[in-house]
Amino acid sequence: MRPARGASDAIRGDPARDALAVYDLPDLEALFGVPLAPFKRAVLAVSGGPDSMALMLLVARWVQRGLAPGGLTIEVATVDHGLRAASAREAEWVAERAKALGFRHTTLVWGGNTPGSALQARAREARYALLVAHARTATPAAVVTAHTSDDQAETLLMRLGRGSGLDGLAGMAPARTLLADGSVSLVRPLLGVPKSSLMALLEAQGEGWMDDPSNQRLDFERVRIRAAHGHLAPLGLSNEKLALSAQRLTRARDALEQVTGARLAELVDVHEGVFASIDRAAWEGEPEDIRVRLLTRLIATFGGEAKPPQLSQVEALVAAIARGRALAQTLGGSIVSQGRTRLRLYREPGRRTLPEVTLMPGEEVVWDWRFRIRYAGAADEDASEARDDASAEGVVVRPLGLAAYATLRGALTPRDRPPARAAASLPAVWSGERLVAVPGLAGALPPDDRFSAVFLGFKRAPR
Repeated sequence: MRPARGASDAIRGDPARDALAVYDLPDLEALFGVPLAPFKRAVLAVSGGPDSMALMLLVARWVQRGLAPGGLTIEVATVDHGLRAASAREAEWVAERAKALGFRHTTLVWGGNTPGSALQARAREARYALLVAHARTATPAAVVTAHTSDDQAETLLMRLGRGSGLDGLAGMAPARTLLADGSVSLVRPLLGVPKSSLMALLEAQGEGWMDDPSNQRLDFERVRIRAAHGHLAPLGLSNEKLALSAQRLTRARDALEQVTGARLAELVDVHEGVFASIDRAAWEGEPEDIRVRLLTRLIATFGGEAKPPQLSQVEALVAAIARGRALAQTLGGSIVSQGRTRLRLYREPGRRTLPEVTLMPGEEVVWDWRFRIRYAGAADEDASEARDDASAEGVVVRPLGLAAYATLRGALTPRDRPPARAAASLPAVWSGERLVAVPGLAGALPPDDRFSAVFLGFKRAPR
């Protein structure tokens, strides 16, 4: 641990822009004003390392200068993974520094630190899950991390070693949603700032930080990449140049994503979220990369909470479709089928358990990352008495299932009948064993305006 010393006043006075320029930092409003403007709550993820300590210091100065919007609540959270004996004490040290800067601090403890493979990956997933759960108590919320341009360069190298495509090589996005309903987002305001600038700032301000011993473990991929920096920089592969490449690749990726979004709107019928269909001739007329992107977006949209597929898996499925033969294949929680004239894609109903959620009158829920379900309750007392299928204990939203759909299928015209497995994966409202409503399947049951379902629309795979 590098102890904190008395902080200087170098960046406390005005003008802020000139003082920050000494450390090659943008002005505070450029760093935080626009990225955090959409949110009511910001949770700074601070581990105690130099990057996150600099993030906390800079946000504190932003607040002290009165630049932060009045409706934004900012606090600090530290995840104690319990992987080292000193981790609890380190979290306490961060808490002291946070409080000294005027922030409320919370330590989030992970209880799953058992030995095993992919420990870093499991710890990362747990860290974000804890931060999201903590942030979502007031939304829209941002989890703010201190990823730097050095992290971006390392990410590019790691993904290059895995044969990643354009999206992977574009690196980390400055912001992305962490929950399907958009209530919690990940924001990386320091992604364009080099680590050296942040460390120079901390040293000049007399602020301390902690050195994580795991940063010396060569069995971790990112540590090996950092260790190779001294060999790569003389070859022209400096972090600065790699980060610049990632920035330019991001620009190319965003252009392709814009084209993909336009083609989705033009070519794909989503049938109110029940299933997607696309004319085969229109599909075959698109360039291969656009077809890969279209399929990736459709799987991300209809696959719900399932784990997204690898790029190589999507490419293989696009190649199989191009052979022109009939097929039905599962990937990323979706079923993709090809008939004579159309492609269809819908949620896979059976392999992964779909959610079962209790809903009370006046509540709503995002179900399987595909639908927002709302239970408005009875419009008046007479309606409430007439409908004994929705009790004061609420209703349950769970998948319709094949058996229940079979009882409804006859009520639908042939034109309105979706593929059976697509219908089976729709959210249905149940009171006990009584089917009350299937909001996404109009005409299957008598109308019931107490329940509504809104399809959340096209989503991009996380980065």
